[in-house]
Amino acid sequence: MEKIYRVVFQGLVVEEAAFRERMSDMGVPSEVVARLVRSAPVEMKRDLSLRDARAYAEAVQGAGGKVAIQEHGRVEEERHPDGEEIPPLGAFAECPECGMKQLRKGRCERCGCPLEP
Repeated sequence: MEKIYRVVFQGLVVEEAAFRERMSDMGVPSEVVARLVRSAPVEMKRDLSLRDARAYAEAVQGAGGKVAIQEHGRVEEERHPDGEEIPPLGAFAECPECGMKQLRKGRCERCGCPLEP
């Protein structure tokens, strides 16, 4: 099982106007920034890997926010119910003649048309 994390906004370490401007430069709408500042502490993002949580937290800290990364739970690795591996998307092909989507093999299972390798 893999741990998942959330990023919690705890407040400001710079003037609010500077924080708003920096967050705006990152594409965060002003109403979202206002809600964060008004509602602190507030969860900003959840269900992240530790790497993604750190990257997100660093961006907000760079804008002048104080954040915390908290373990949020655990998720199991995705597996097919039968325990079989699910083929990657590149293993599938669409027949150019009949449009049937299928595992890439030499010929279409429906019409026999050759499939691209």
